[in-house]
Order: sequence, then C-alpha cells, then structure tokens
Amino acid sequence: MVSKIATFRLPEQLTQEIRFRAETTGRDRTAVVIDALKQAFGLPPGDPRPATVEDIQYQINELEQKYKQLSHQLTELTQTSILERQISQFNSETIPDISHGWVSRNGFGERMLGAGDSGIGEITTLEIGGIGANIGDDGKMRELAARIQQQEKIFDQVLSSSPDPICVLDRMGRFTYVNLAIAQLFDLPQAEILGKTAQQLSLPPEGIELFENQREVVLATRRPLTDDISYPTINGVRHYEYILSPILSNQNGVEGAICTARDITERKQVEESLRESEANYRHLFEYANDSILIIDLSTNRILDANQNASRRLGYTRKELLKLKAKDIEAPISEERQMSILQQLQATGSIIFEHALHRKDRSQIQVEVSSRIIEYRDRLVSLSFIRDISKRKQDEERLRLLESAVFNANDAIVITEAHPLDKPGPRIVYVNQGFTRMTGYTAEEVIGKTPRFLQGPKTDRAQADIIRDTLARWEPVRAELINYRKDGSEFWVELNIVPVVDDNGNYTHWMAIERDITERKQSETASAKLEQERTTLLSQTNAILQEEIVKYQQTEERYALAVCAGKVGIWDWQIETNELYIAPNLKAMLHYGNDEFANTMDAWLELVHPEDIKQVRNEIKAHLEGLTNRYSTEHRMLSKDGTIRSFLSRGTAIRDPNGKPYRLMGASTDITQCQQ
Repeated sequence: MVSKIATFRLPEQLTQEIRFRAETTGRDRTAVVIDALKQAFGLPPGDPRPATVEDIQYQINELEQKYKQLSHQLTELTQTSILERQISQFNSETIPDISHGWVSRNGFGERMLGAGDSGIGEITTLEIGGIGANIGDDGKMRELAARIQQQEKIFDQVLSSSPDPICVLDRMGRFTYVNLAIAQLFDLPQAEILGKTAQQLSLPPEGIELFENQREVVLATRRPLTDDISYPTINGVRHYEYILSPILSNQNGVEGAICTARDITERKQVEESLRESEANYRHLFEYANDSILIIDLSTNRILDANQNASRRLGYTRKELLKLKAKDIEAPISEERQMSILQQLQATGSIIFEHALHRKDRSQIQVEVSSRIIEYRDRLVSLSFIRDISKRKQDEERLRLLESAVFNANDAIVITEAHPLDKPGPRIVYVNQGFTRMTGYTAEEVIGKTPRFLQGPKTDRAQADIIRDTLARWEPVRAELINYRKDGSEFWVELNIVPVVDDNGNYTHWMAIERDITERKQSETASAKLEQERTTLLSQTNAILQEEIVKYQQTEERYALAVCAGKVGIWDWQIETNELYIAPNLKAMLHYGNDEFANTMDAWLELVHPEDIKQVRNEIKAHLEGLTNRYSTEHRMLSKDGTIRSFLSRGTAIRDPNGKPYRLMGASTDITQCQQ
C-alpha cells in the first residue's frame, strides 16, 4: 500500500489522548492515528499483536525506570523547594528599610546584617536569585508533578487493563499494588487488599506457602523466578504461570517484588488432554493385534515398535530399534521396491503383501498397510503389519481344492438353499466337469435352476423323491436322465448334500454328478445277455429232451438219458475269449467257482491231451458252418487227478452277416454211463 505524508493541526486534548494511547499500547503515535482513522472510515484494522506476560513485564520495567527517574528529579526539586522555603522564611524576617537597606535578624532578634554592610549586594543578589530560582523551580515542579501523575495514571491503566493478574509486594509480603485482575481473582476490592499479607487476607493455603518461600528466595538472590500455581475459585481451580521479579532501589537495595501472572488453565487442560491422548495412543499402539513399526523414510531406521512386533519377530524392543527395515525384510526386486515407494509418495498410503525375517531367519508372510505421517519433526512410515501366514496357507489349500474341483471329471454344482419349489434353487457355481458333461458353460447356467437339464424321459417320481428328501435337509442319492445342450440324453448319478455355515444355518446345496450312461448301457446289455442265456438254456434243454427221446429208442440211449442229470451250461464270448462256466459244471471237476480263469483257454487246458485236438476240430467246424451243432464226447481232468467223461453240445450265435460272435452250450458228465 502506498503511504503519503499529511500534516494535521489537532486540539491539545486530542493530542494528549493520542499520546496516552501510544504510551499505553507501546506503539508510536502515527500507528494510533492510523488505527483511529481506519475505524472511523470502516476499514478493517490490522491484527493487533496479543499482549503477553513478557510484553507487560517489559512495559512495567520501562515505566518503573521512568518513574524512578521522575522520582529522582522530584527529590532534587523537593530539596530545592525546601531551600527556597528557608530563604523565604529568612526574607520574611528581614525588615525592609529603604534608607538603610535590608535588615535581617537572627532568631534572637539580633541584627545580622545592617545598612552599610558590605554583604548587602550579595544578599540582594541572593534574594533576587532565590526568587528567580523559586519561580523557575515551581514551574518545573508543577510540570514534573503532572508528568509523574500522568505516568502513574498510564502505569495504573496499563496494569488494570491487563487480563493477567499483576501485584507488587513489599519486603514484609504486604500487597502495595494490585490490578483489577488480582482483585477479581481474590474476589475482594482492591482497597481491601492493599497493605495486607496473604495470610491476613485468608487466601487459600494451597500454593500460597510455596509462593511465599519463592518470594523470599527472590528477595535474597535478587533474581527473577518463574513457576506455576493453582488457585481455587468458585468456578473451579485455575492454573497460573507467574514471574516474581525483585524491585531494586537507587541504593541497589531490594524494596520488594513484583509478580506478573498468566492464566494457563486452558493450556493445562490441553496438555492434560494431550497426555491422555498420548497415553491412549500408546495403549492402542502397544496392545494392537497387528505389529506396528514406525520407520524413518530418510534413513530407513526403525524408530518405534510395539510389543507384538517385537514378539512376532523374535527381538526385544531395544534390539529392534537398532535395526533398519531392510534388516528384517525379505529381498524383493528393485522394480517392485521402486513401485511401492512411488505409490507411497504419490498417495501417502499403500497396502501390499510382503515377507519378513524373524531373528532366527525364519520367514513369515505379512500384509503391510503403510501411511506417511509426521513424527517428531520428520516424515515417517507408519506401518501396520498383519501376519497372513495362516491365510496364505488357507488360500493355497483353497486354490488346490478349487483346482481339484474345477478339473474333476465329475460335475460339481453349487446352488442356493432356497427355494425348493418352483422355480427351484439357483446355480451359483459349476466346474469344468459340468461343462464337459452337459456342454453348457458357467456363464450360461449361473442364476438358473438345475431343473432346466430335465426332459421328457426324466423320471418324475424320482425327481419328487429328491425334492422331498431335500425338504428335510437330508443328503440324497438318485439316478436320472438329463439332457445336454445338444439335446442328447444321458444318465446322471446325483449325490446332493446340504452346506451349513458356522451358525448352523443351511446356506447352499452341493451336488456331485457323475455320467453313468455307459454303466446304464452295460447294465442293459447285461440284462439282454442274461435274457439270451436264459433263452439259449431253454433251447438247449429242449435239444436235450429231444436227444433223450431219441436215446429211449435204444437201451444205450436210454441208459445215457438216465445218467443225464449232471448237466452244466457254458457261454463263450468269441471276440473277448471270455467264457462263462456254470458253477455246477466246475464242481463236477471238483473246482471252486473262482479257482481258474473264465476263459476258453483255461477250460481247454482241462481237456484230456488225447482228446484236445478232436474238441478243437469240432468247435472249428461248427463255427465255420460245416455242422449244424457242436457235439463231441471227450475226457476232462478233474482237480483230484481223476478223469471224467463228458458229452458237450452247443450252438453258435451269429450276427446279420453270419459271423459267429458267441458259442453257447452244455456239457453232461457221462462217466458212470460209460462204466
């Protein structure tokens, strides 16, 4: 702002007021005039600097010095005034005599100087000089008295306007001056306080005894002393910080002490709050579940650590504070370290996973949450460190489990627990096995009910059984026909179990589904094969009956028919070489059902060596279509070494092209008939 010089002619009263305000506030007169003009024109005043105890003490000391100087001048003038009064008294005793000049008498009426004395001129000169000095000194006295009065007024106004308590005590501890703040604190009129000690005023003894002892120390050492004191009031205890300073006389003696105090109650409350906050912070810091480290960003040193950090890393706190962060960190690449630092500097915080070394050099997996803060006038990283070793293990197990589930051959489907009625629980997860089995991807089925896989051939009765079992929250196993995405049907074996949370609530269903289409087809084929075996046995029995009838025509055949009660069937799968032999046929040779393999080769090994060629030729001739039936008599070797005679007959089953794929027949033990 541009300044200009302006000259004003002001009334004397206004000039004195400006001078008074300047001396009171410790500012120059120009500043006082500028502030008054700003206020008059509505301009914002400059922010006044708040007065401190040190400022007031300084002003008091300045005023004391001025007061001492004025008092010294007043003393000198007072001595001059006494001399002049003596001269005036002397002049009053001198009788004026125009003819003889001034006559002076002593106290006894004797004439000290008469007419014609040589001392008249000196006396006259002295008289004239005395009168001139008296006139001049009276003016100085009045001016000096006015100045003293003005300084005393300023002194009192400065002290009274101060919100801080100020008082002066003499060597006896009596109050010789108190400002308004002291009177309000003591809840007494100022006049009632003056001339009395603290004990005479019955002030609260708390702190007063210490104050009195310190006043004695100040008087003895002639040095200022600073301390705190607490004073009870009707509004609670107030806390003050005070300075006791000695008052020195012109002869360098100690006349008393001046006390200037400042109310620090709010500061004490703040300090107490800070102490409580610090205690609370320390408590939270020390007993937090996470490990906490404070690390200097410039030096990488550990500045502080809580108990959990020390315990989990295996160090004492003293040992830990001697280390740098790199001493406990597992090595990481410079690129990742730079990335972490850059993000921390850019955003002020970061969360990342890391590994730390314990004192025994074992390693723990941790999650680090760091934030930049200001700590003891420096930038630090406040890091909360959480041990995630168990979580990492759980995550690894979960990853393996998920991988196993995802890659399992069986389909795994997880649905919500409700609703069981239409439309049914919705799918929340399917694995890759489900996609392979049905052709549907996870994206296509999430949110749908598994019932969309059912179709025309799905057994509704079986589906209702599943629903009723689930309603009782029981596991269920069932077999159904479902339909793939391409419309083809397949058999599925369902194993459904409920999923329960920690509170015992049913939250989901998990179904393991296995494609059993091949098994079902095999079961159907086996049933068909069994049916064919039954049919062939019936046909063989019919053939046997025909043979018996034929044998009845001759005695030999009749005897054979009598012995025909020991008959065992067999069934040879030509392509697989699998041979079914009836258990009773094995028993005829004294073998158990599982004592030799069910193959044609194993059976032929039991044929007598002399008959094996004949048996093979008869089988070959029938399979090639040279004979209508396979029929031959041959010997067999039993388990106990005996030889049994058999009559074996059979018929080949051929495909539409005439190629035989099975040979079925029966063998009859005719050993006794031959005997």
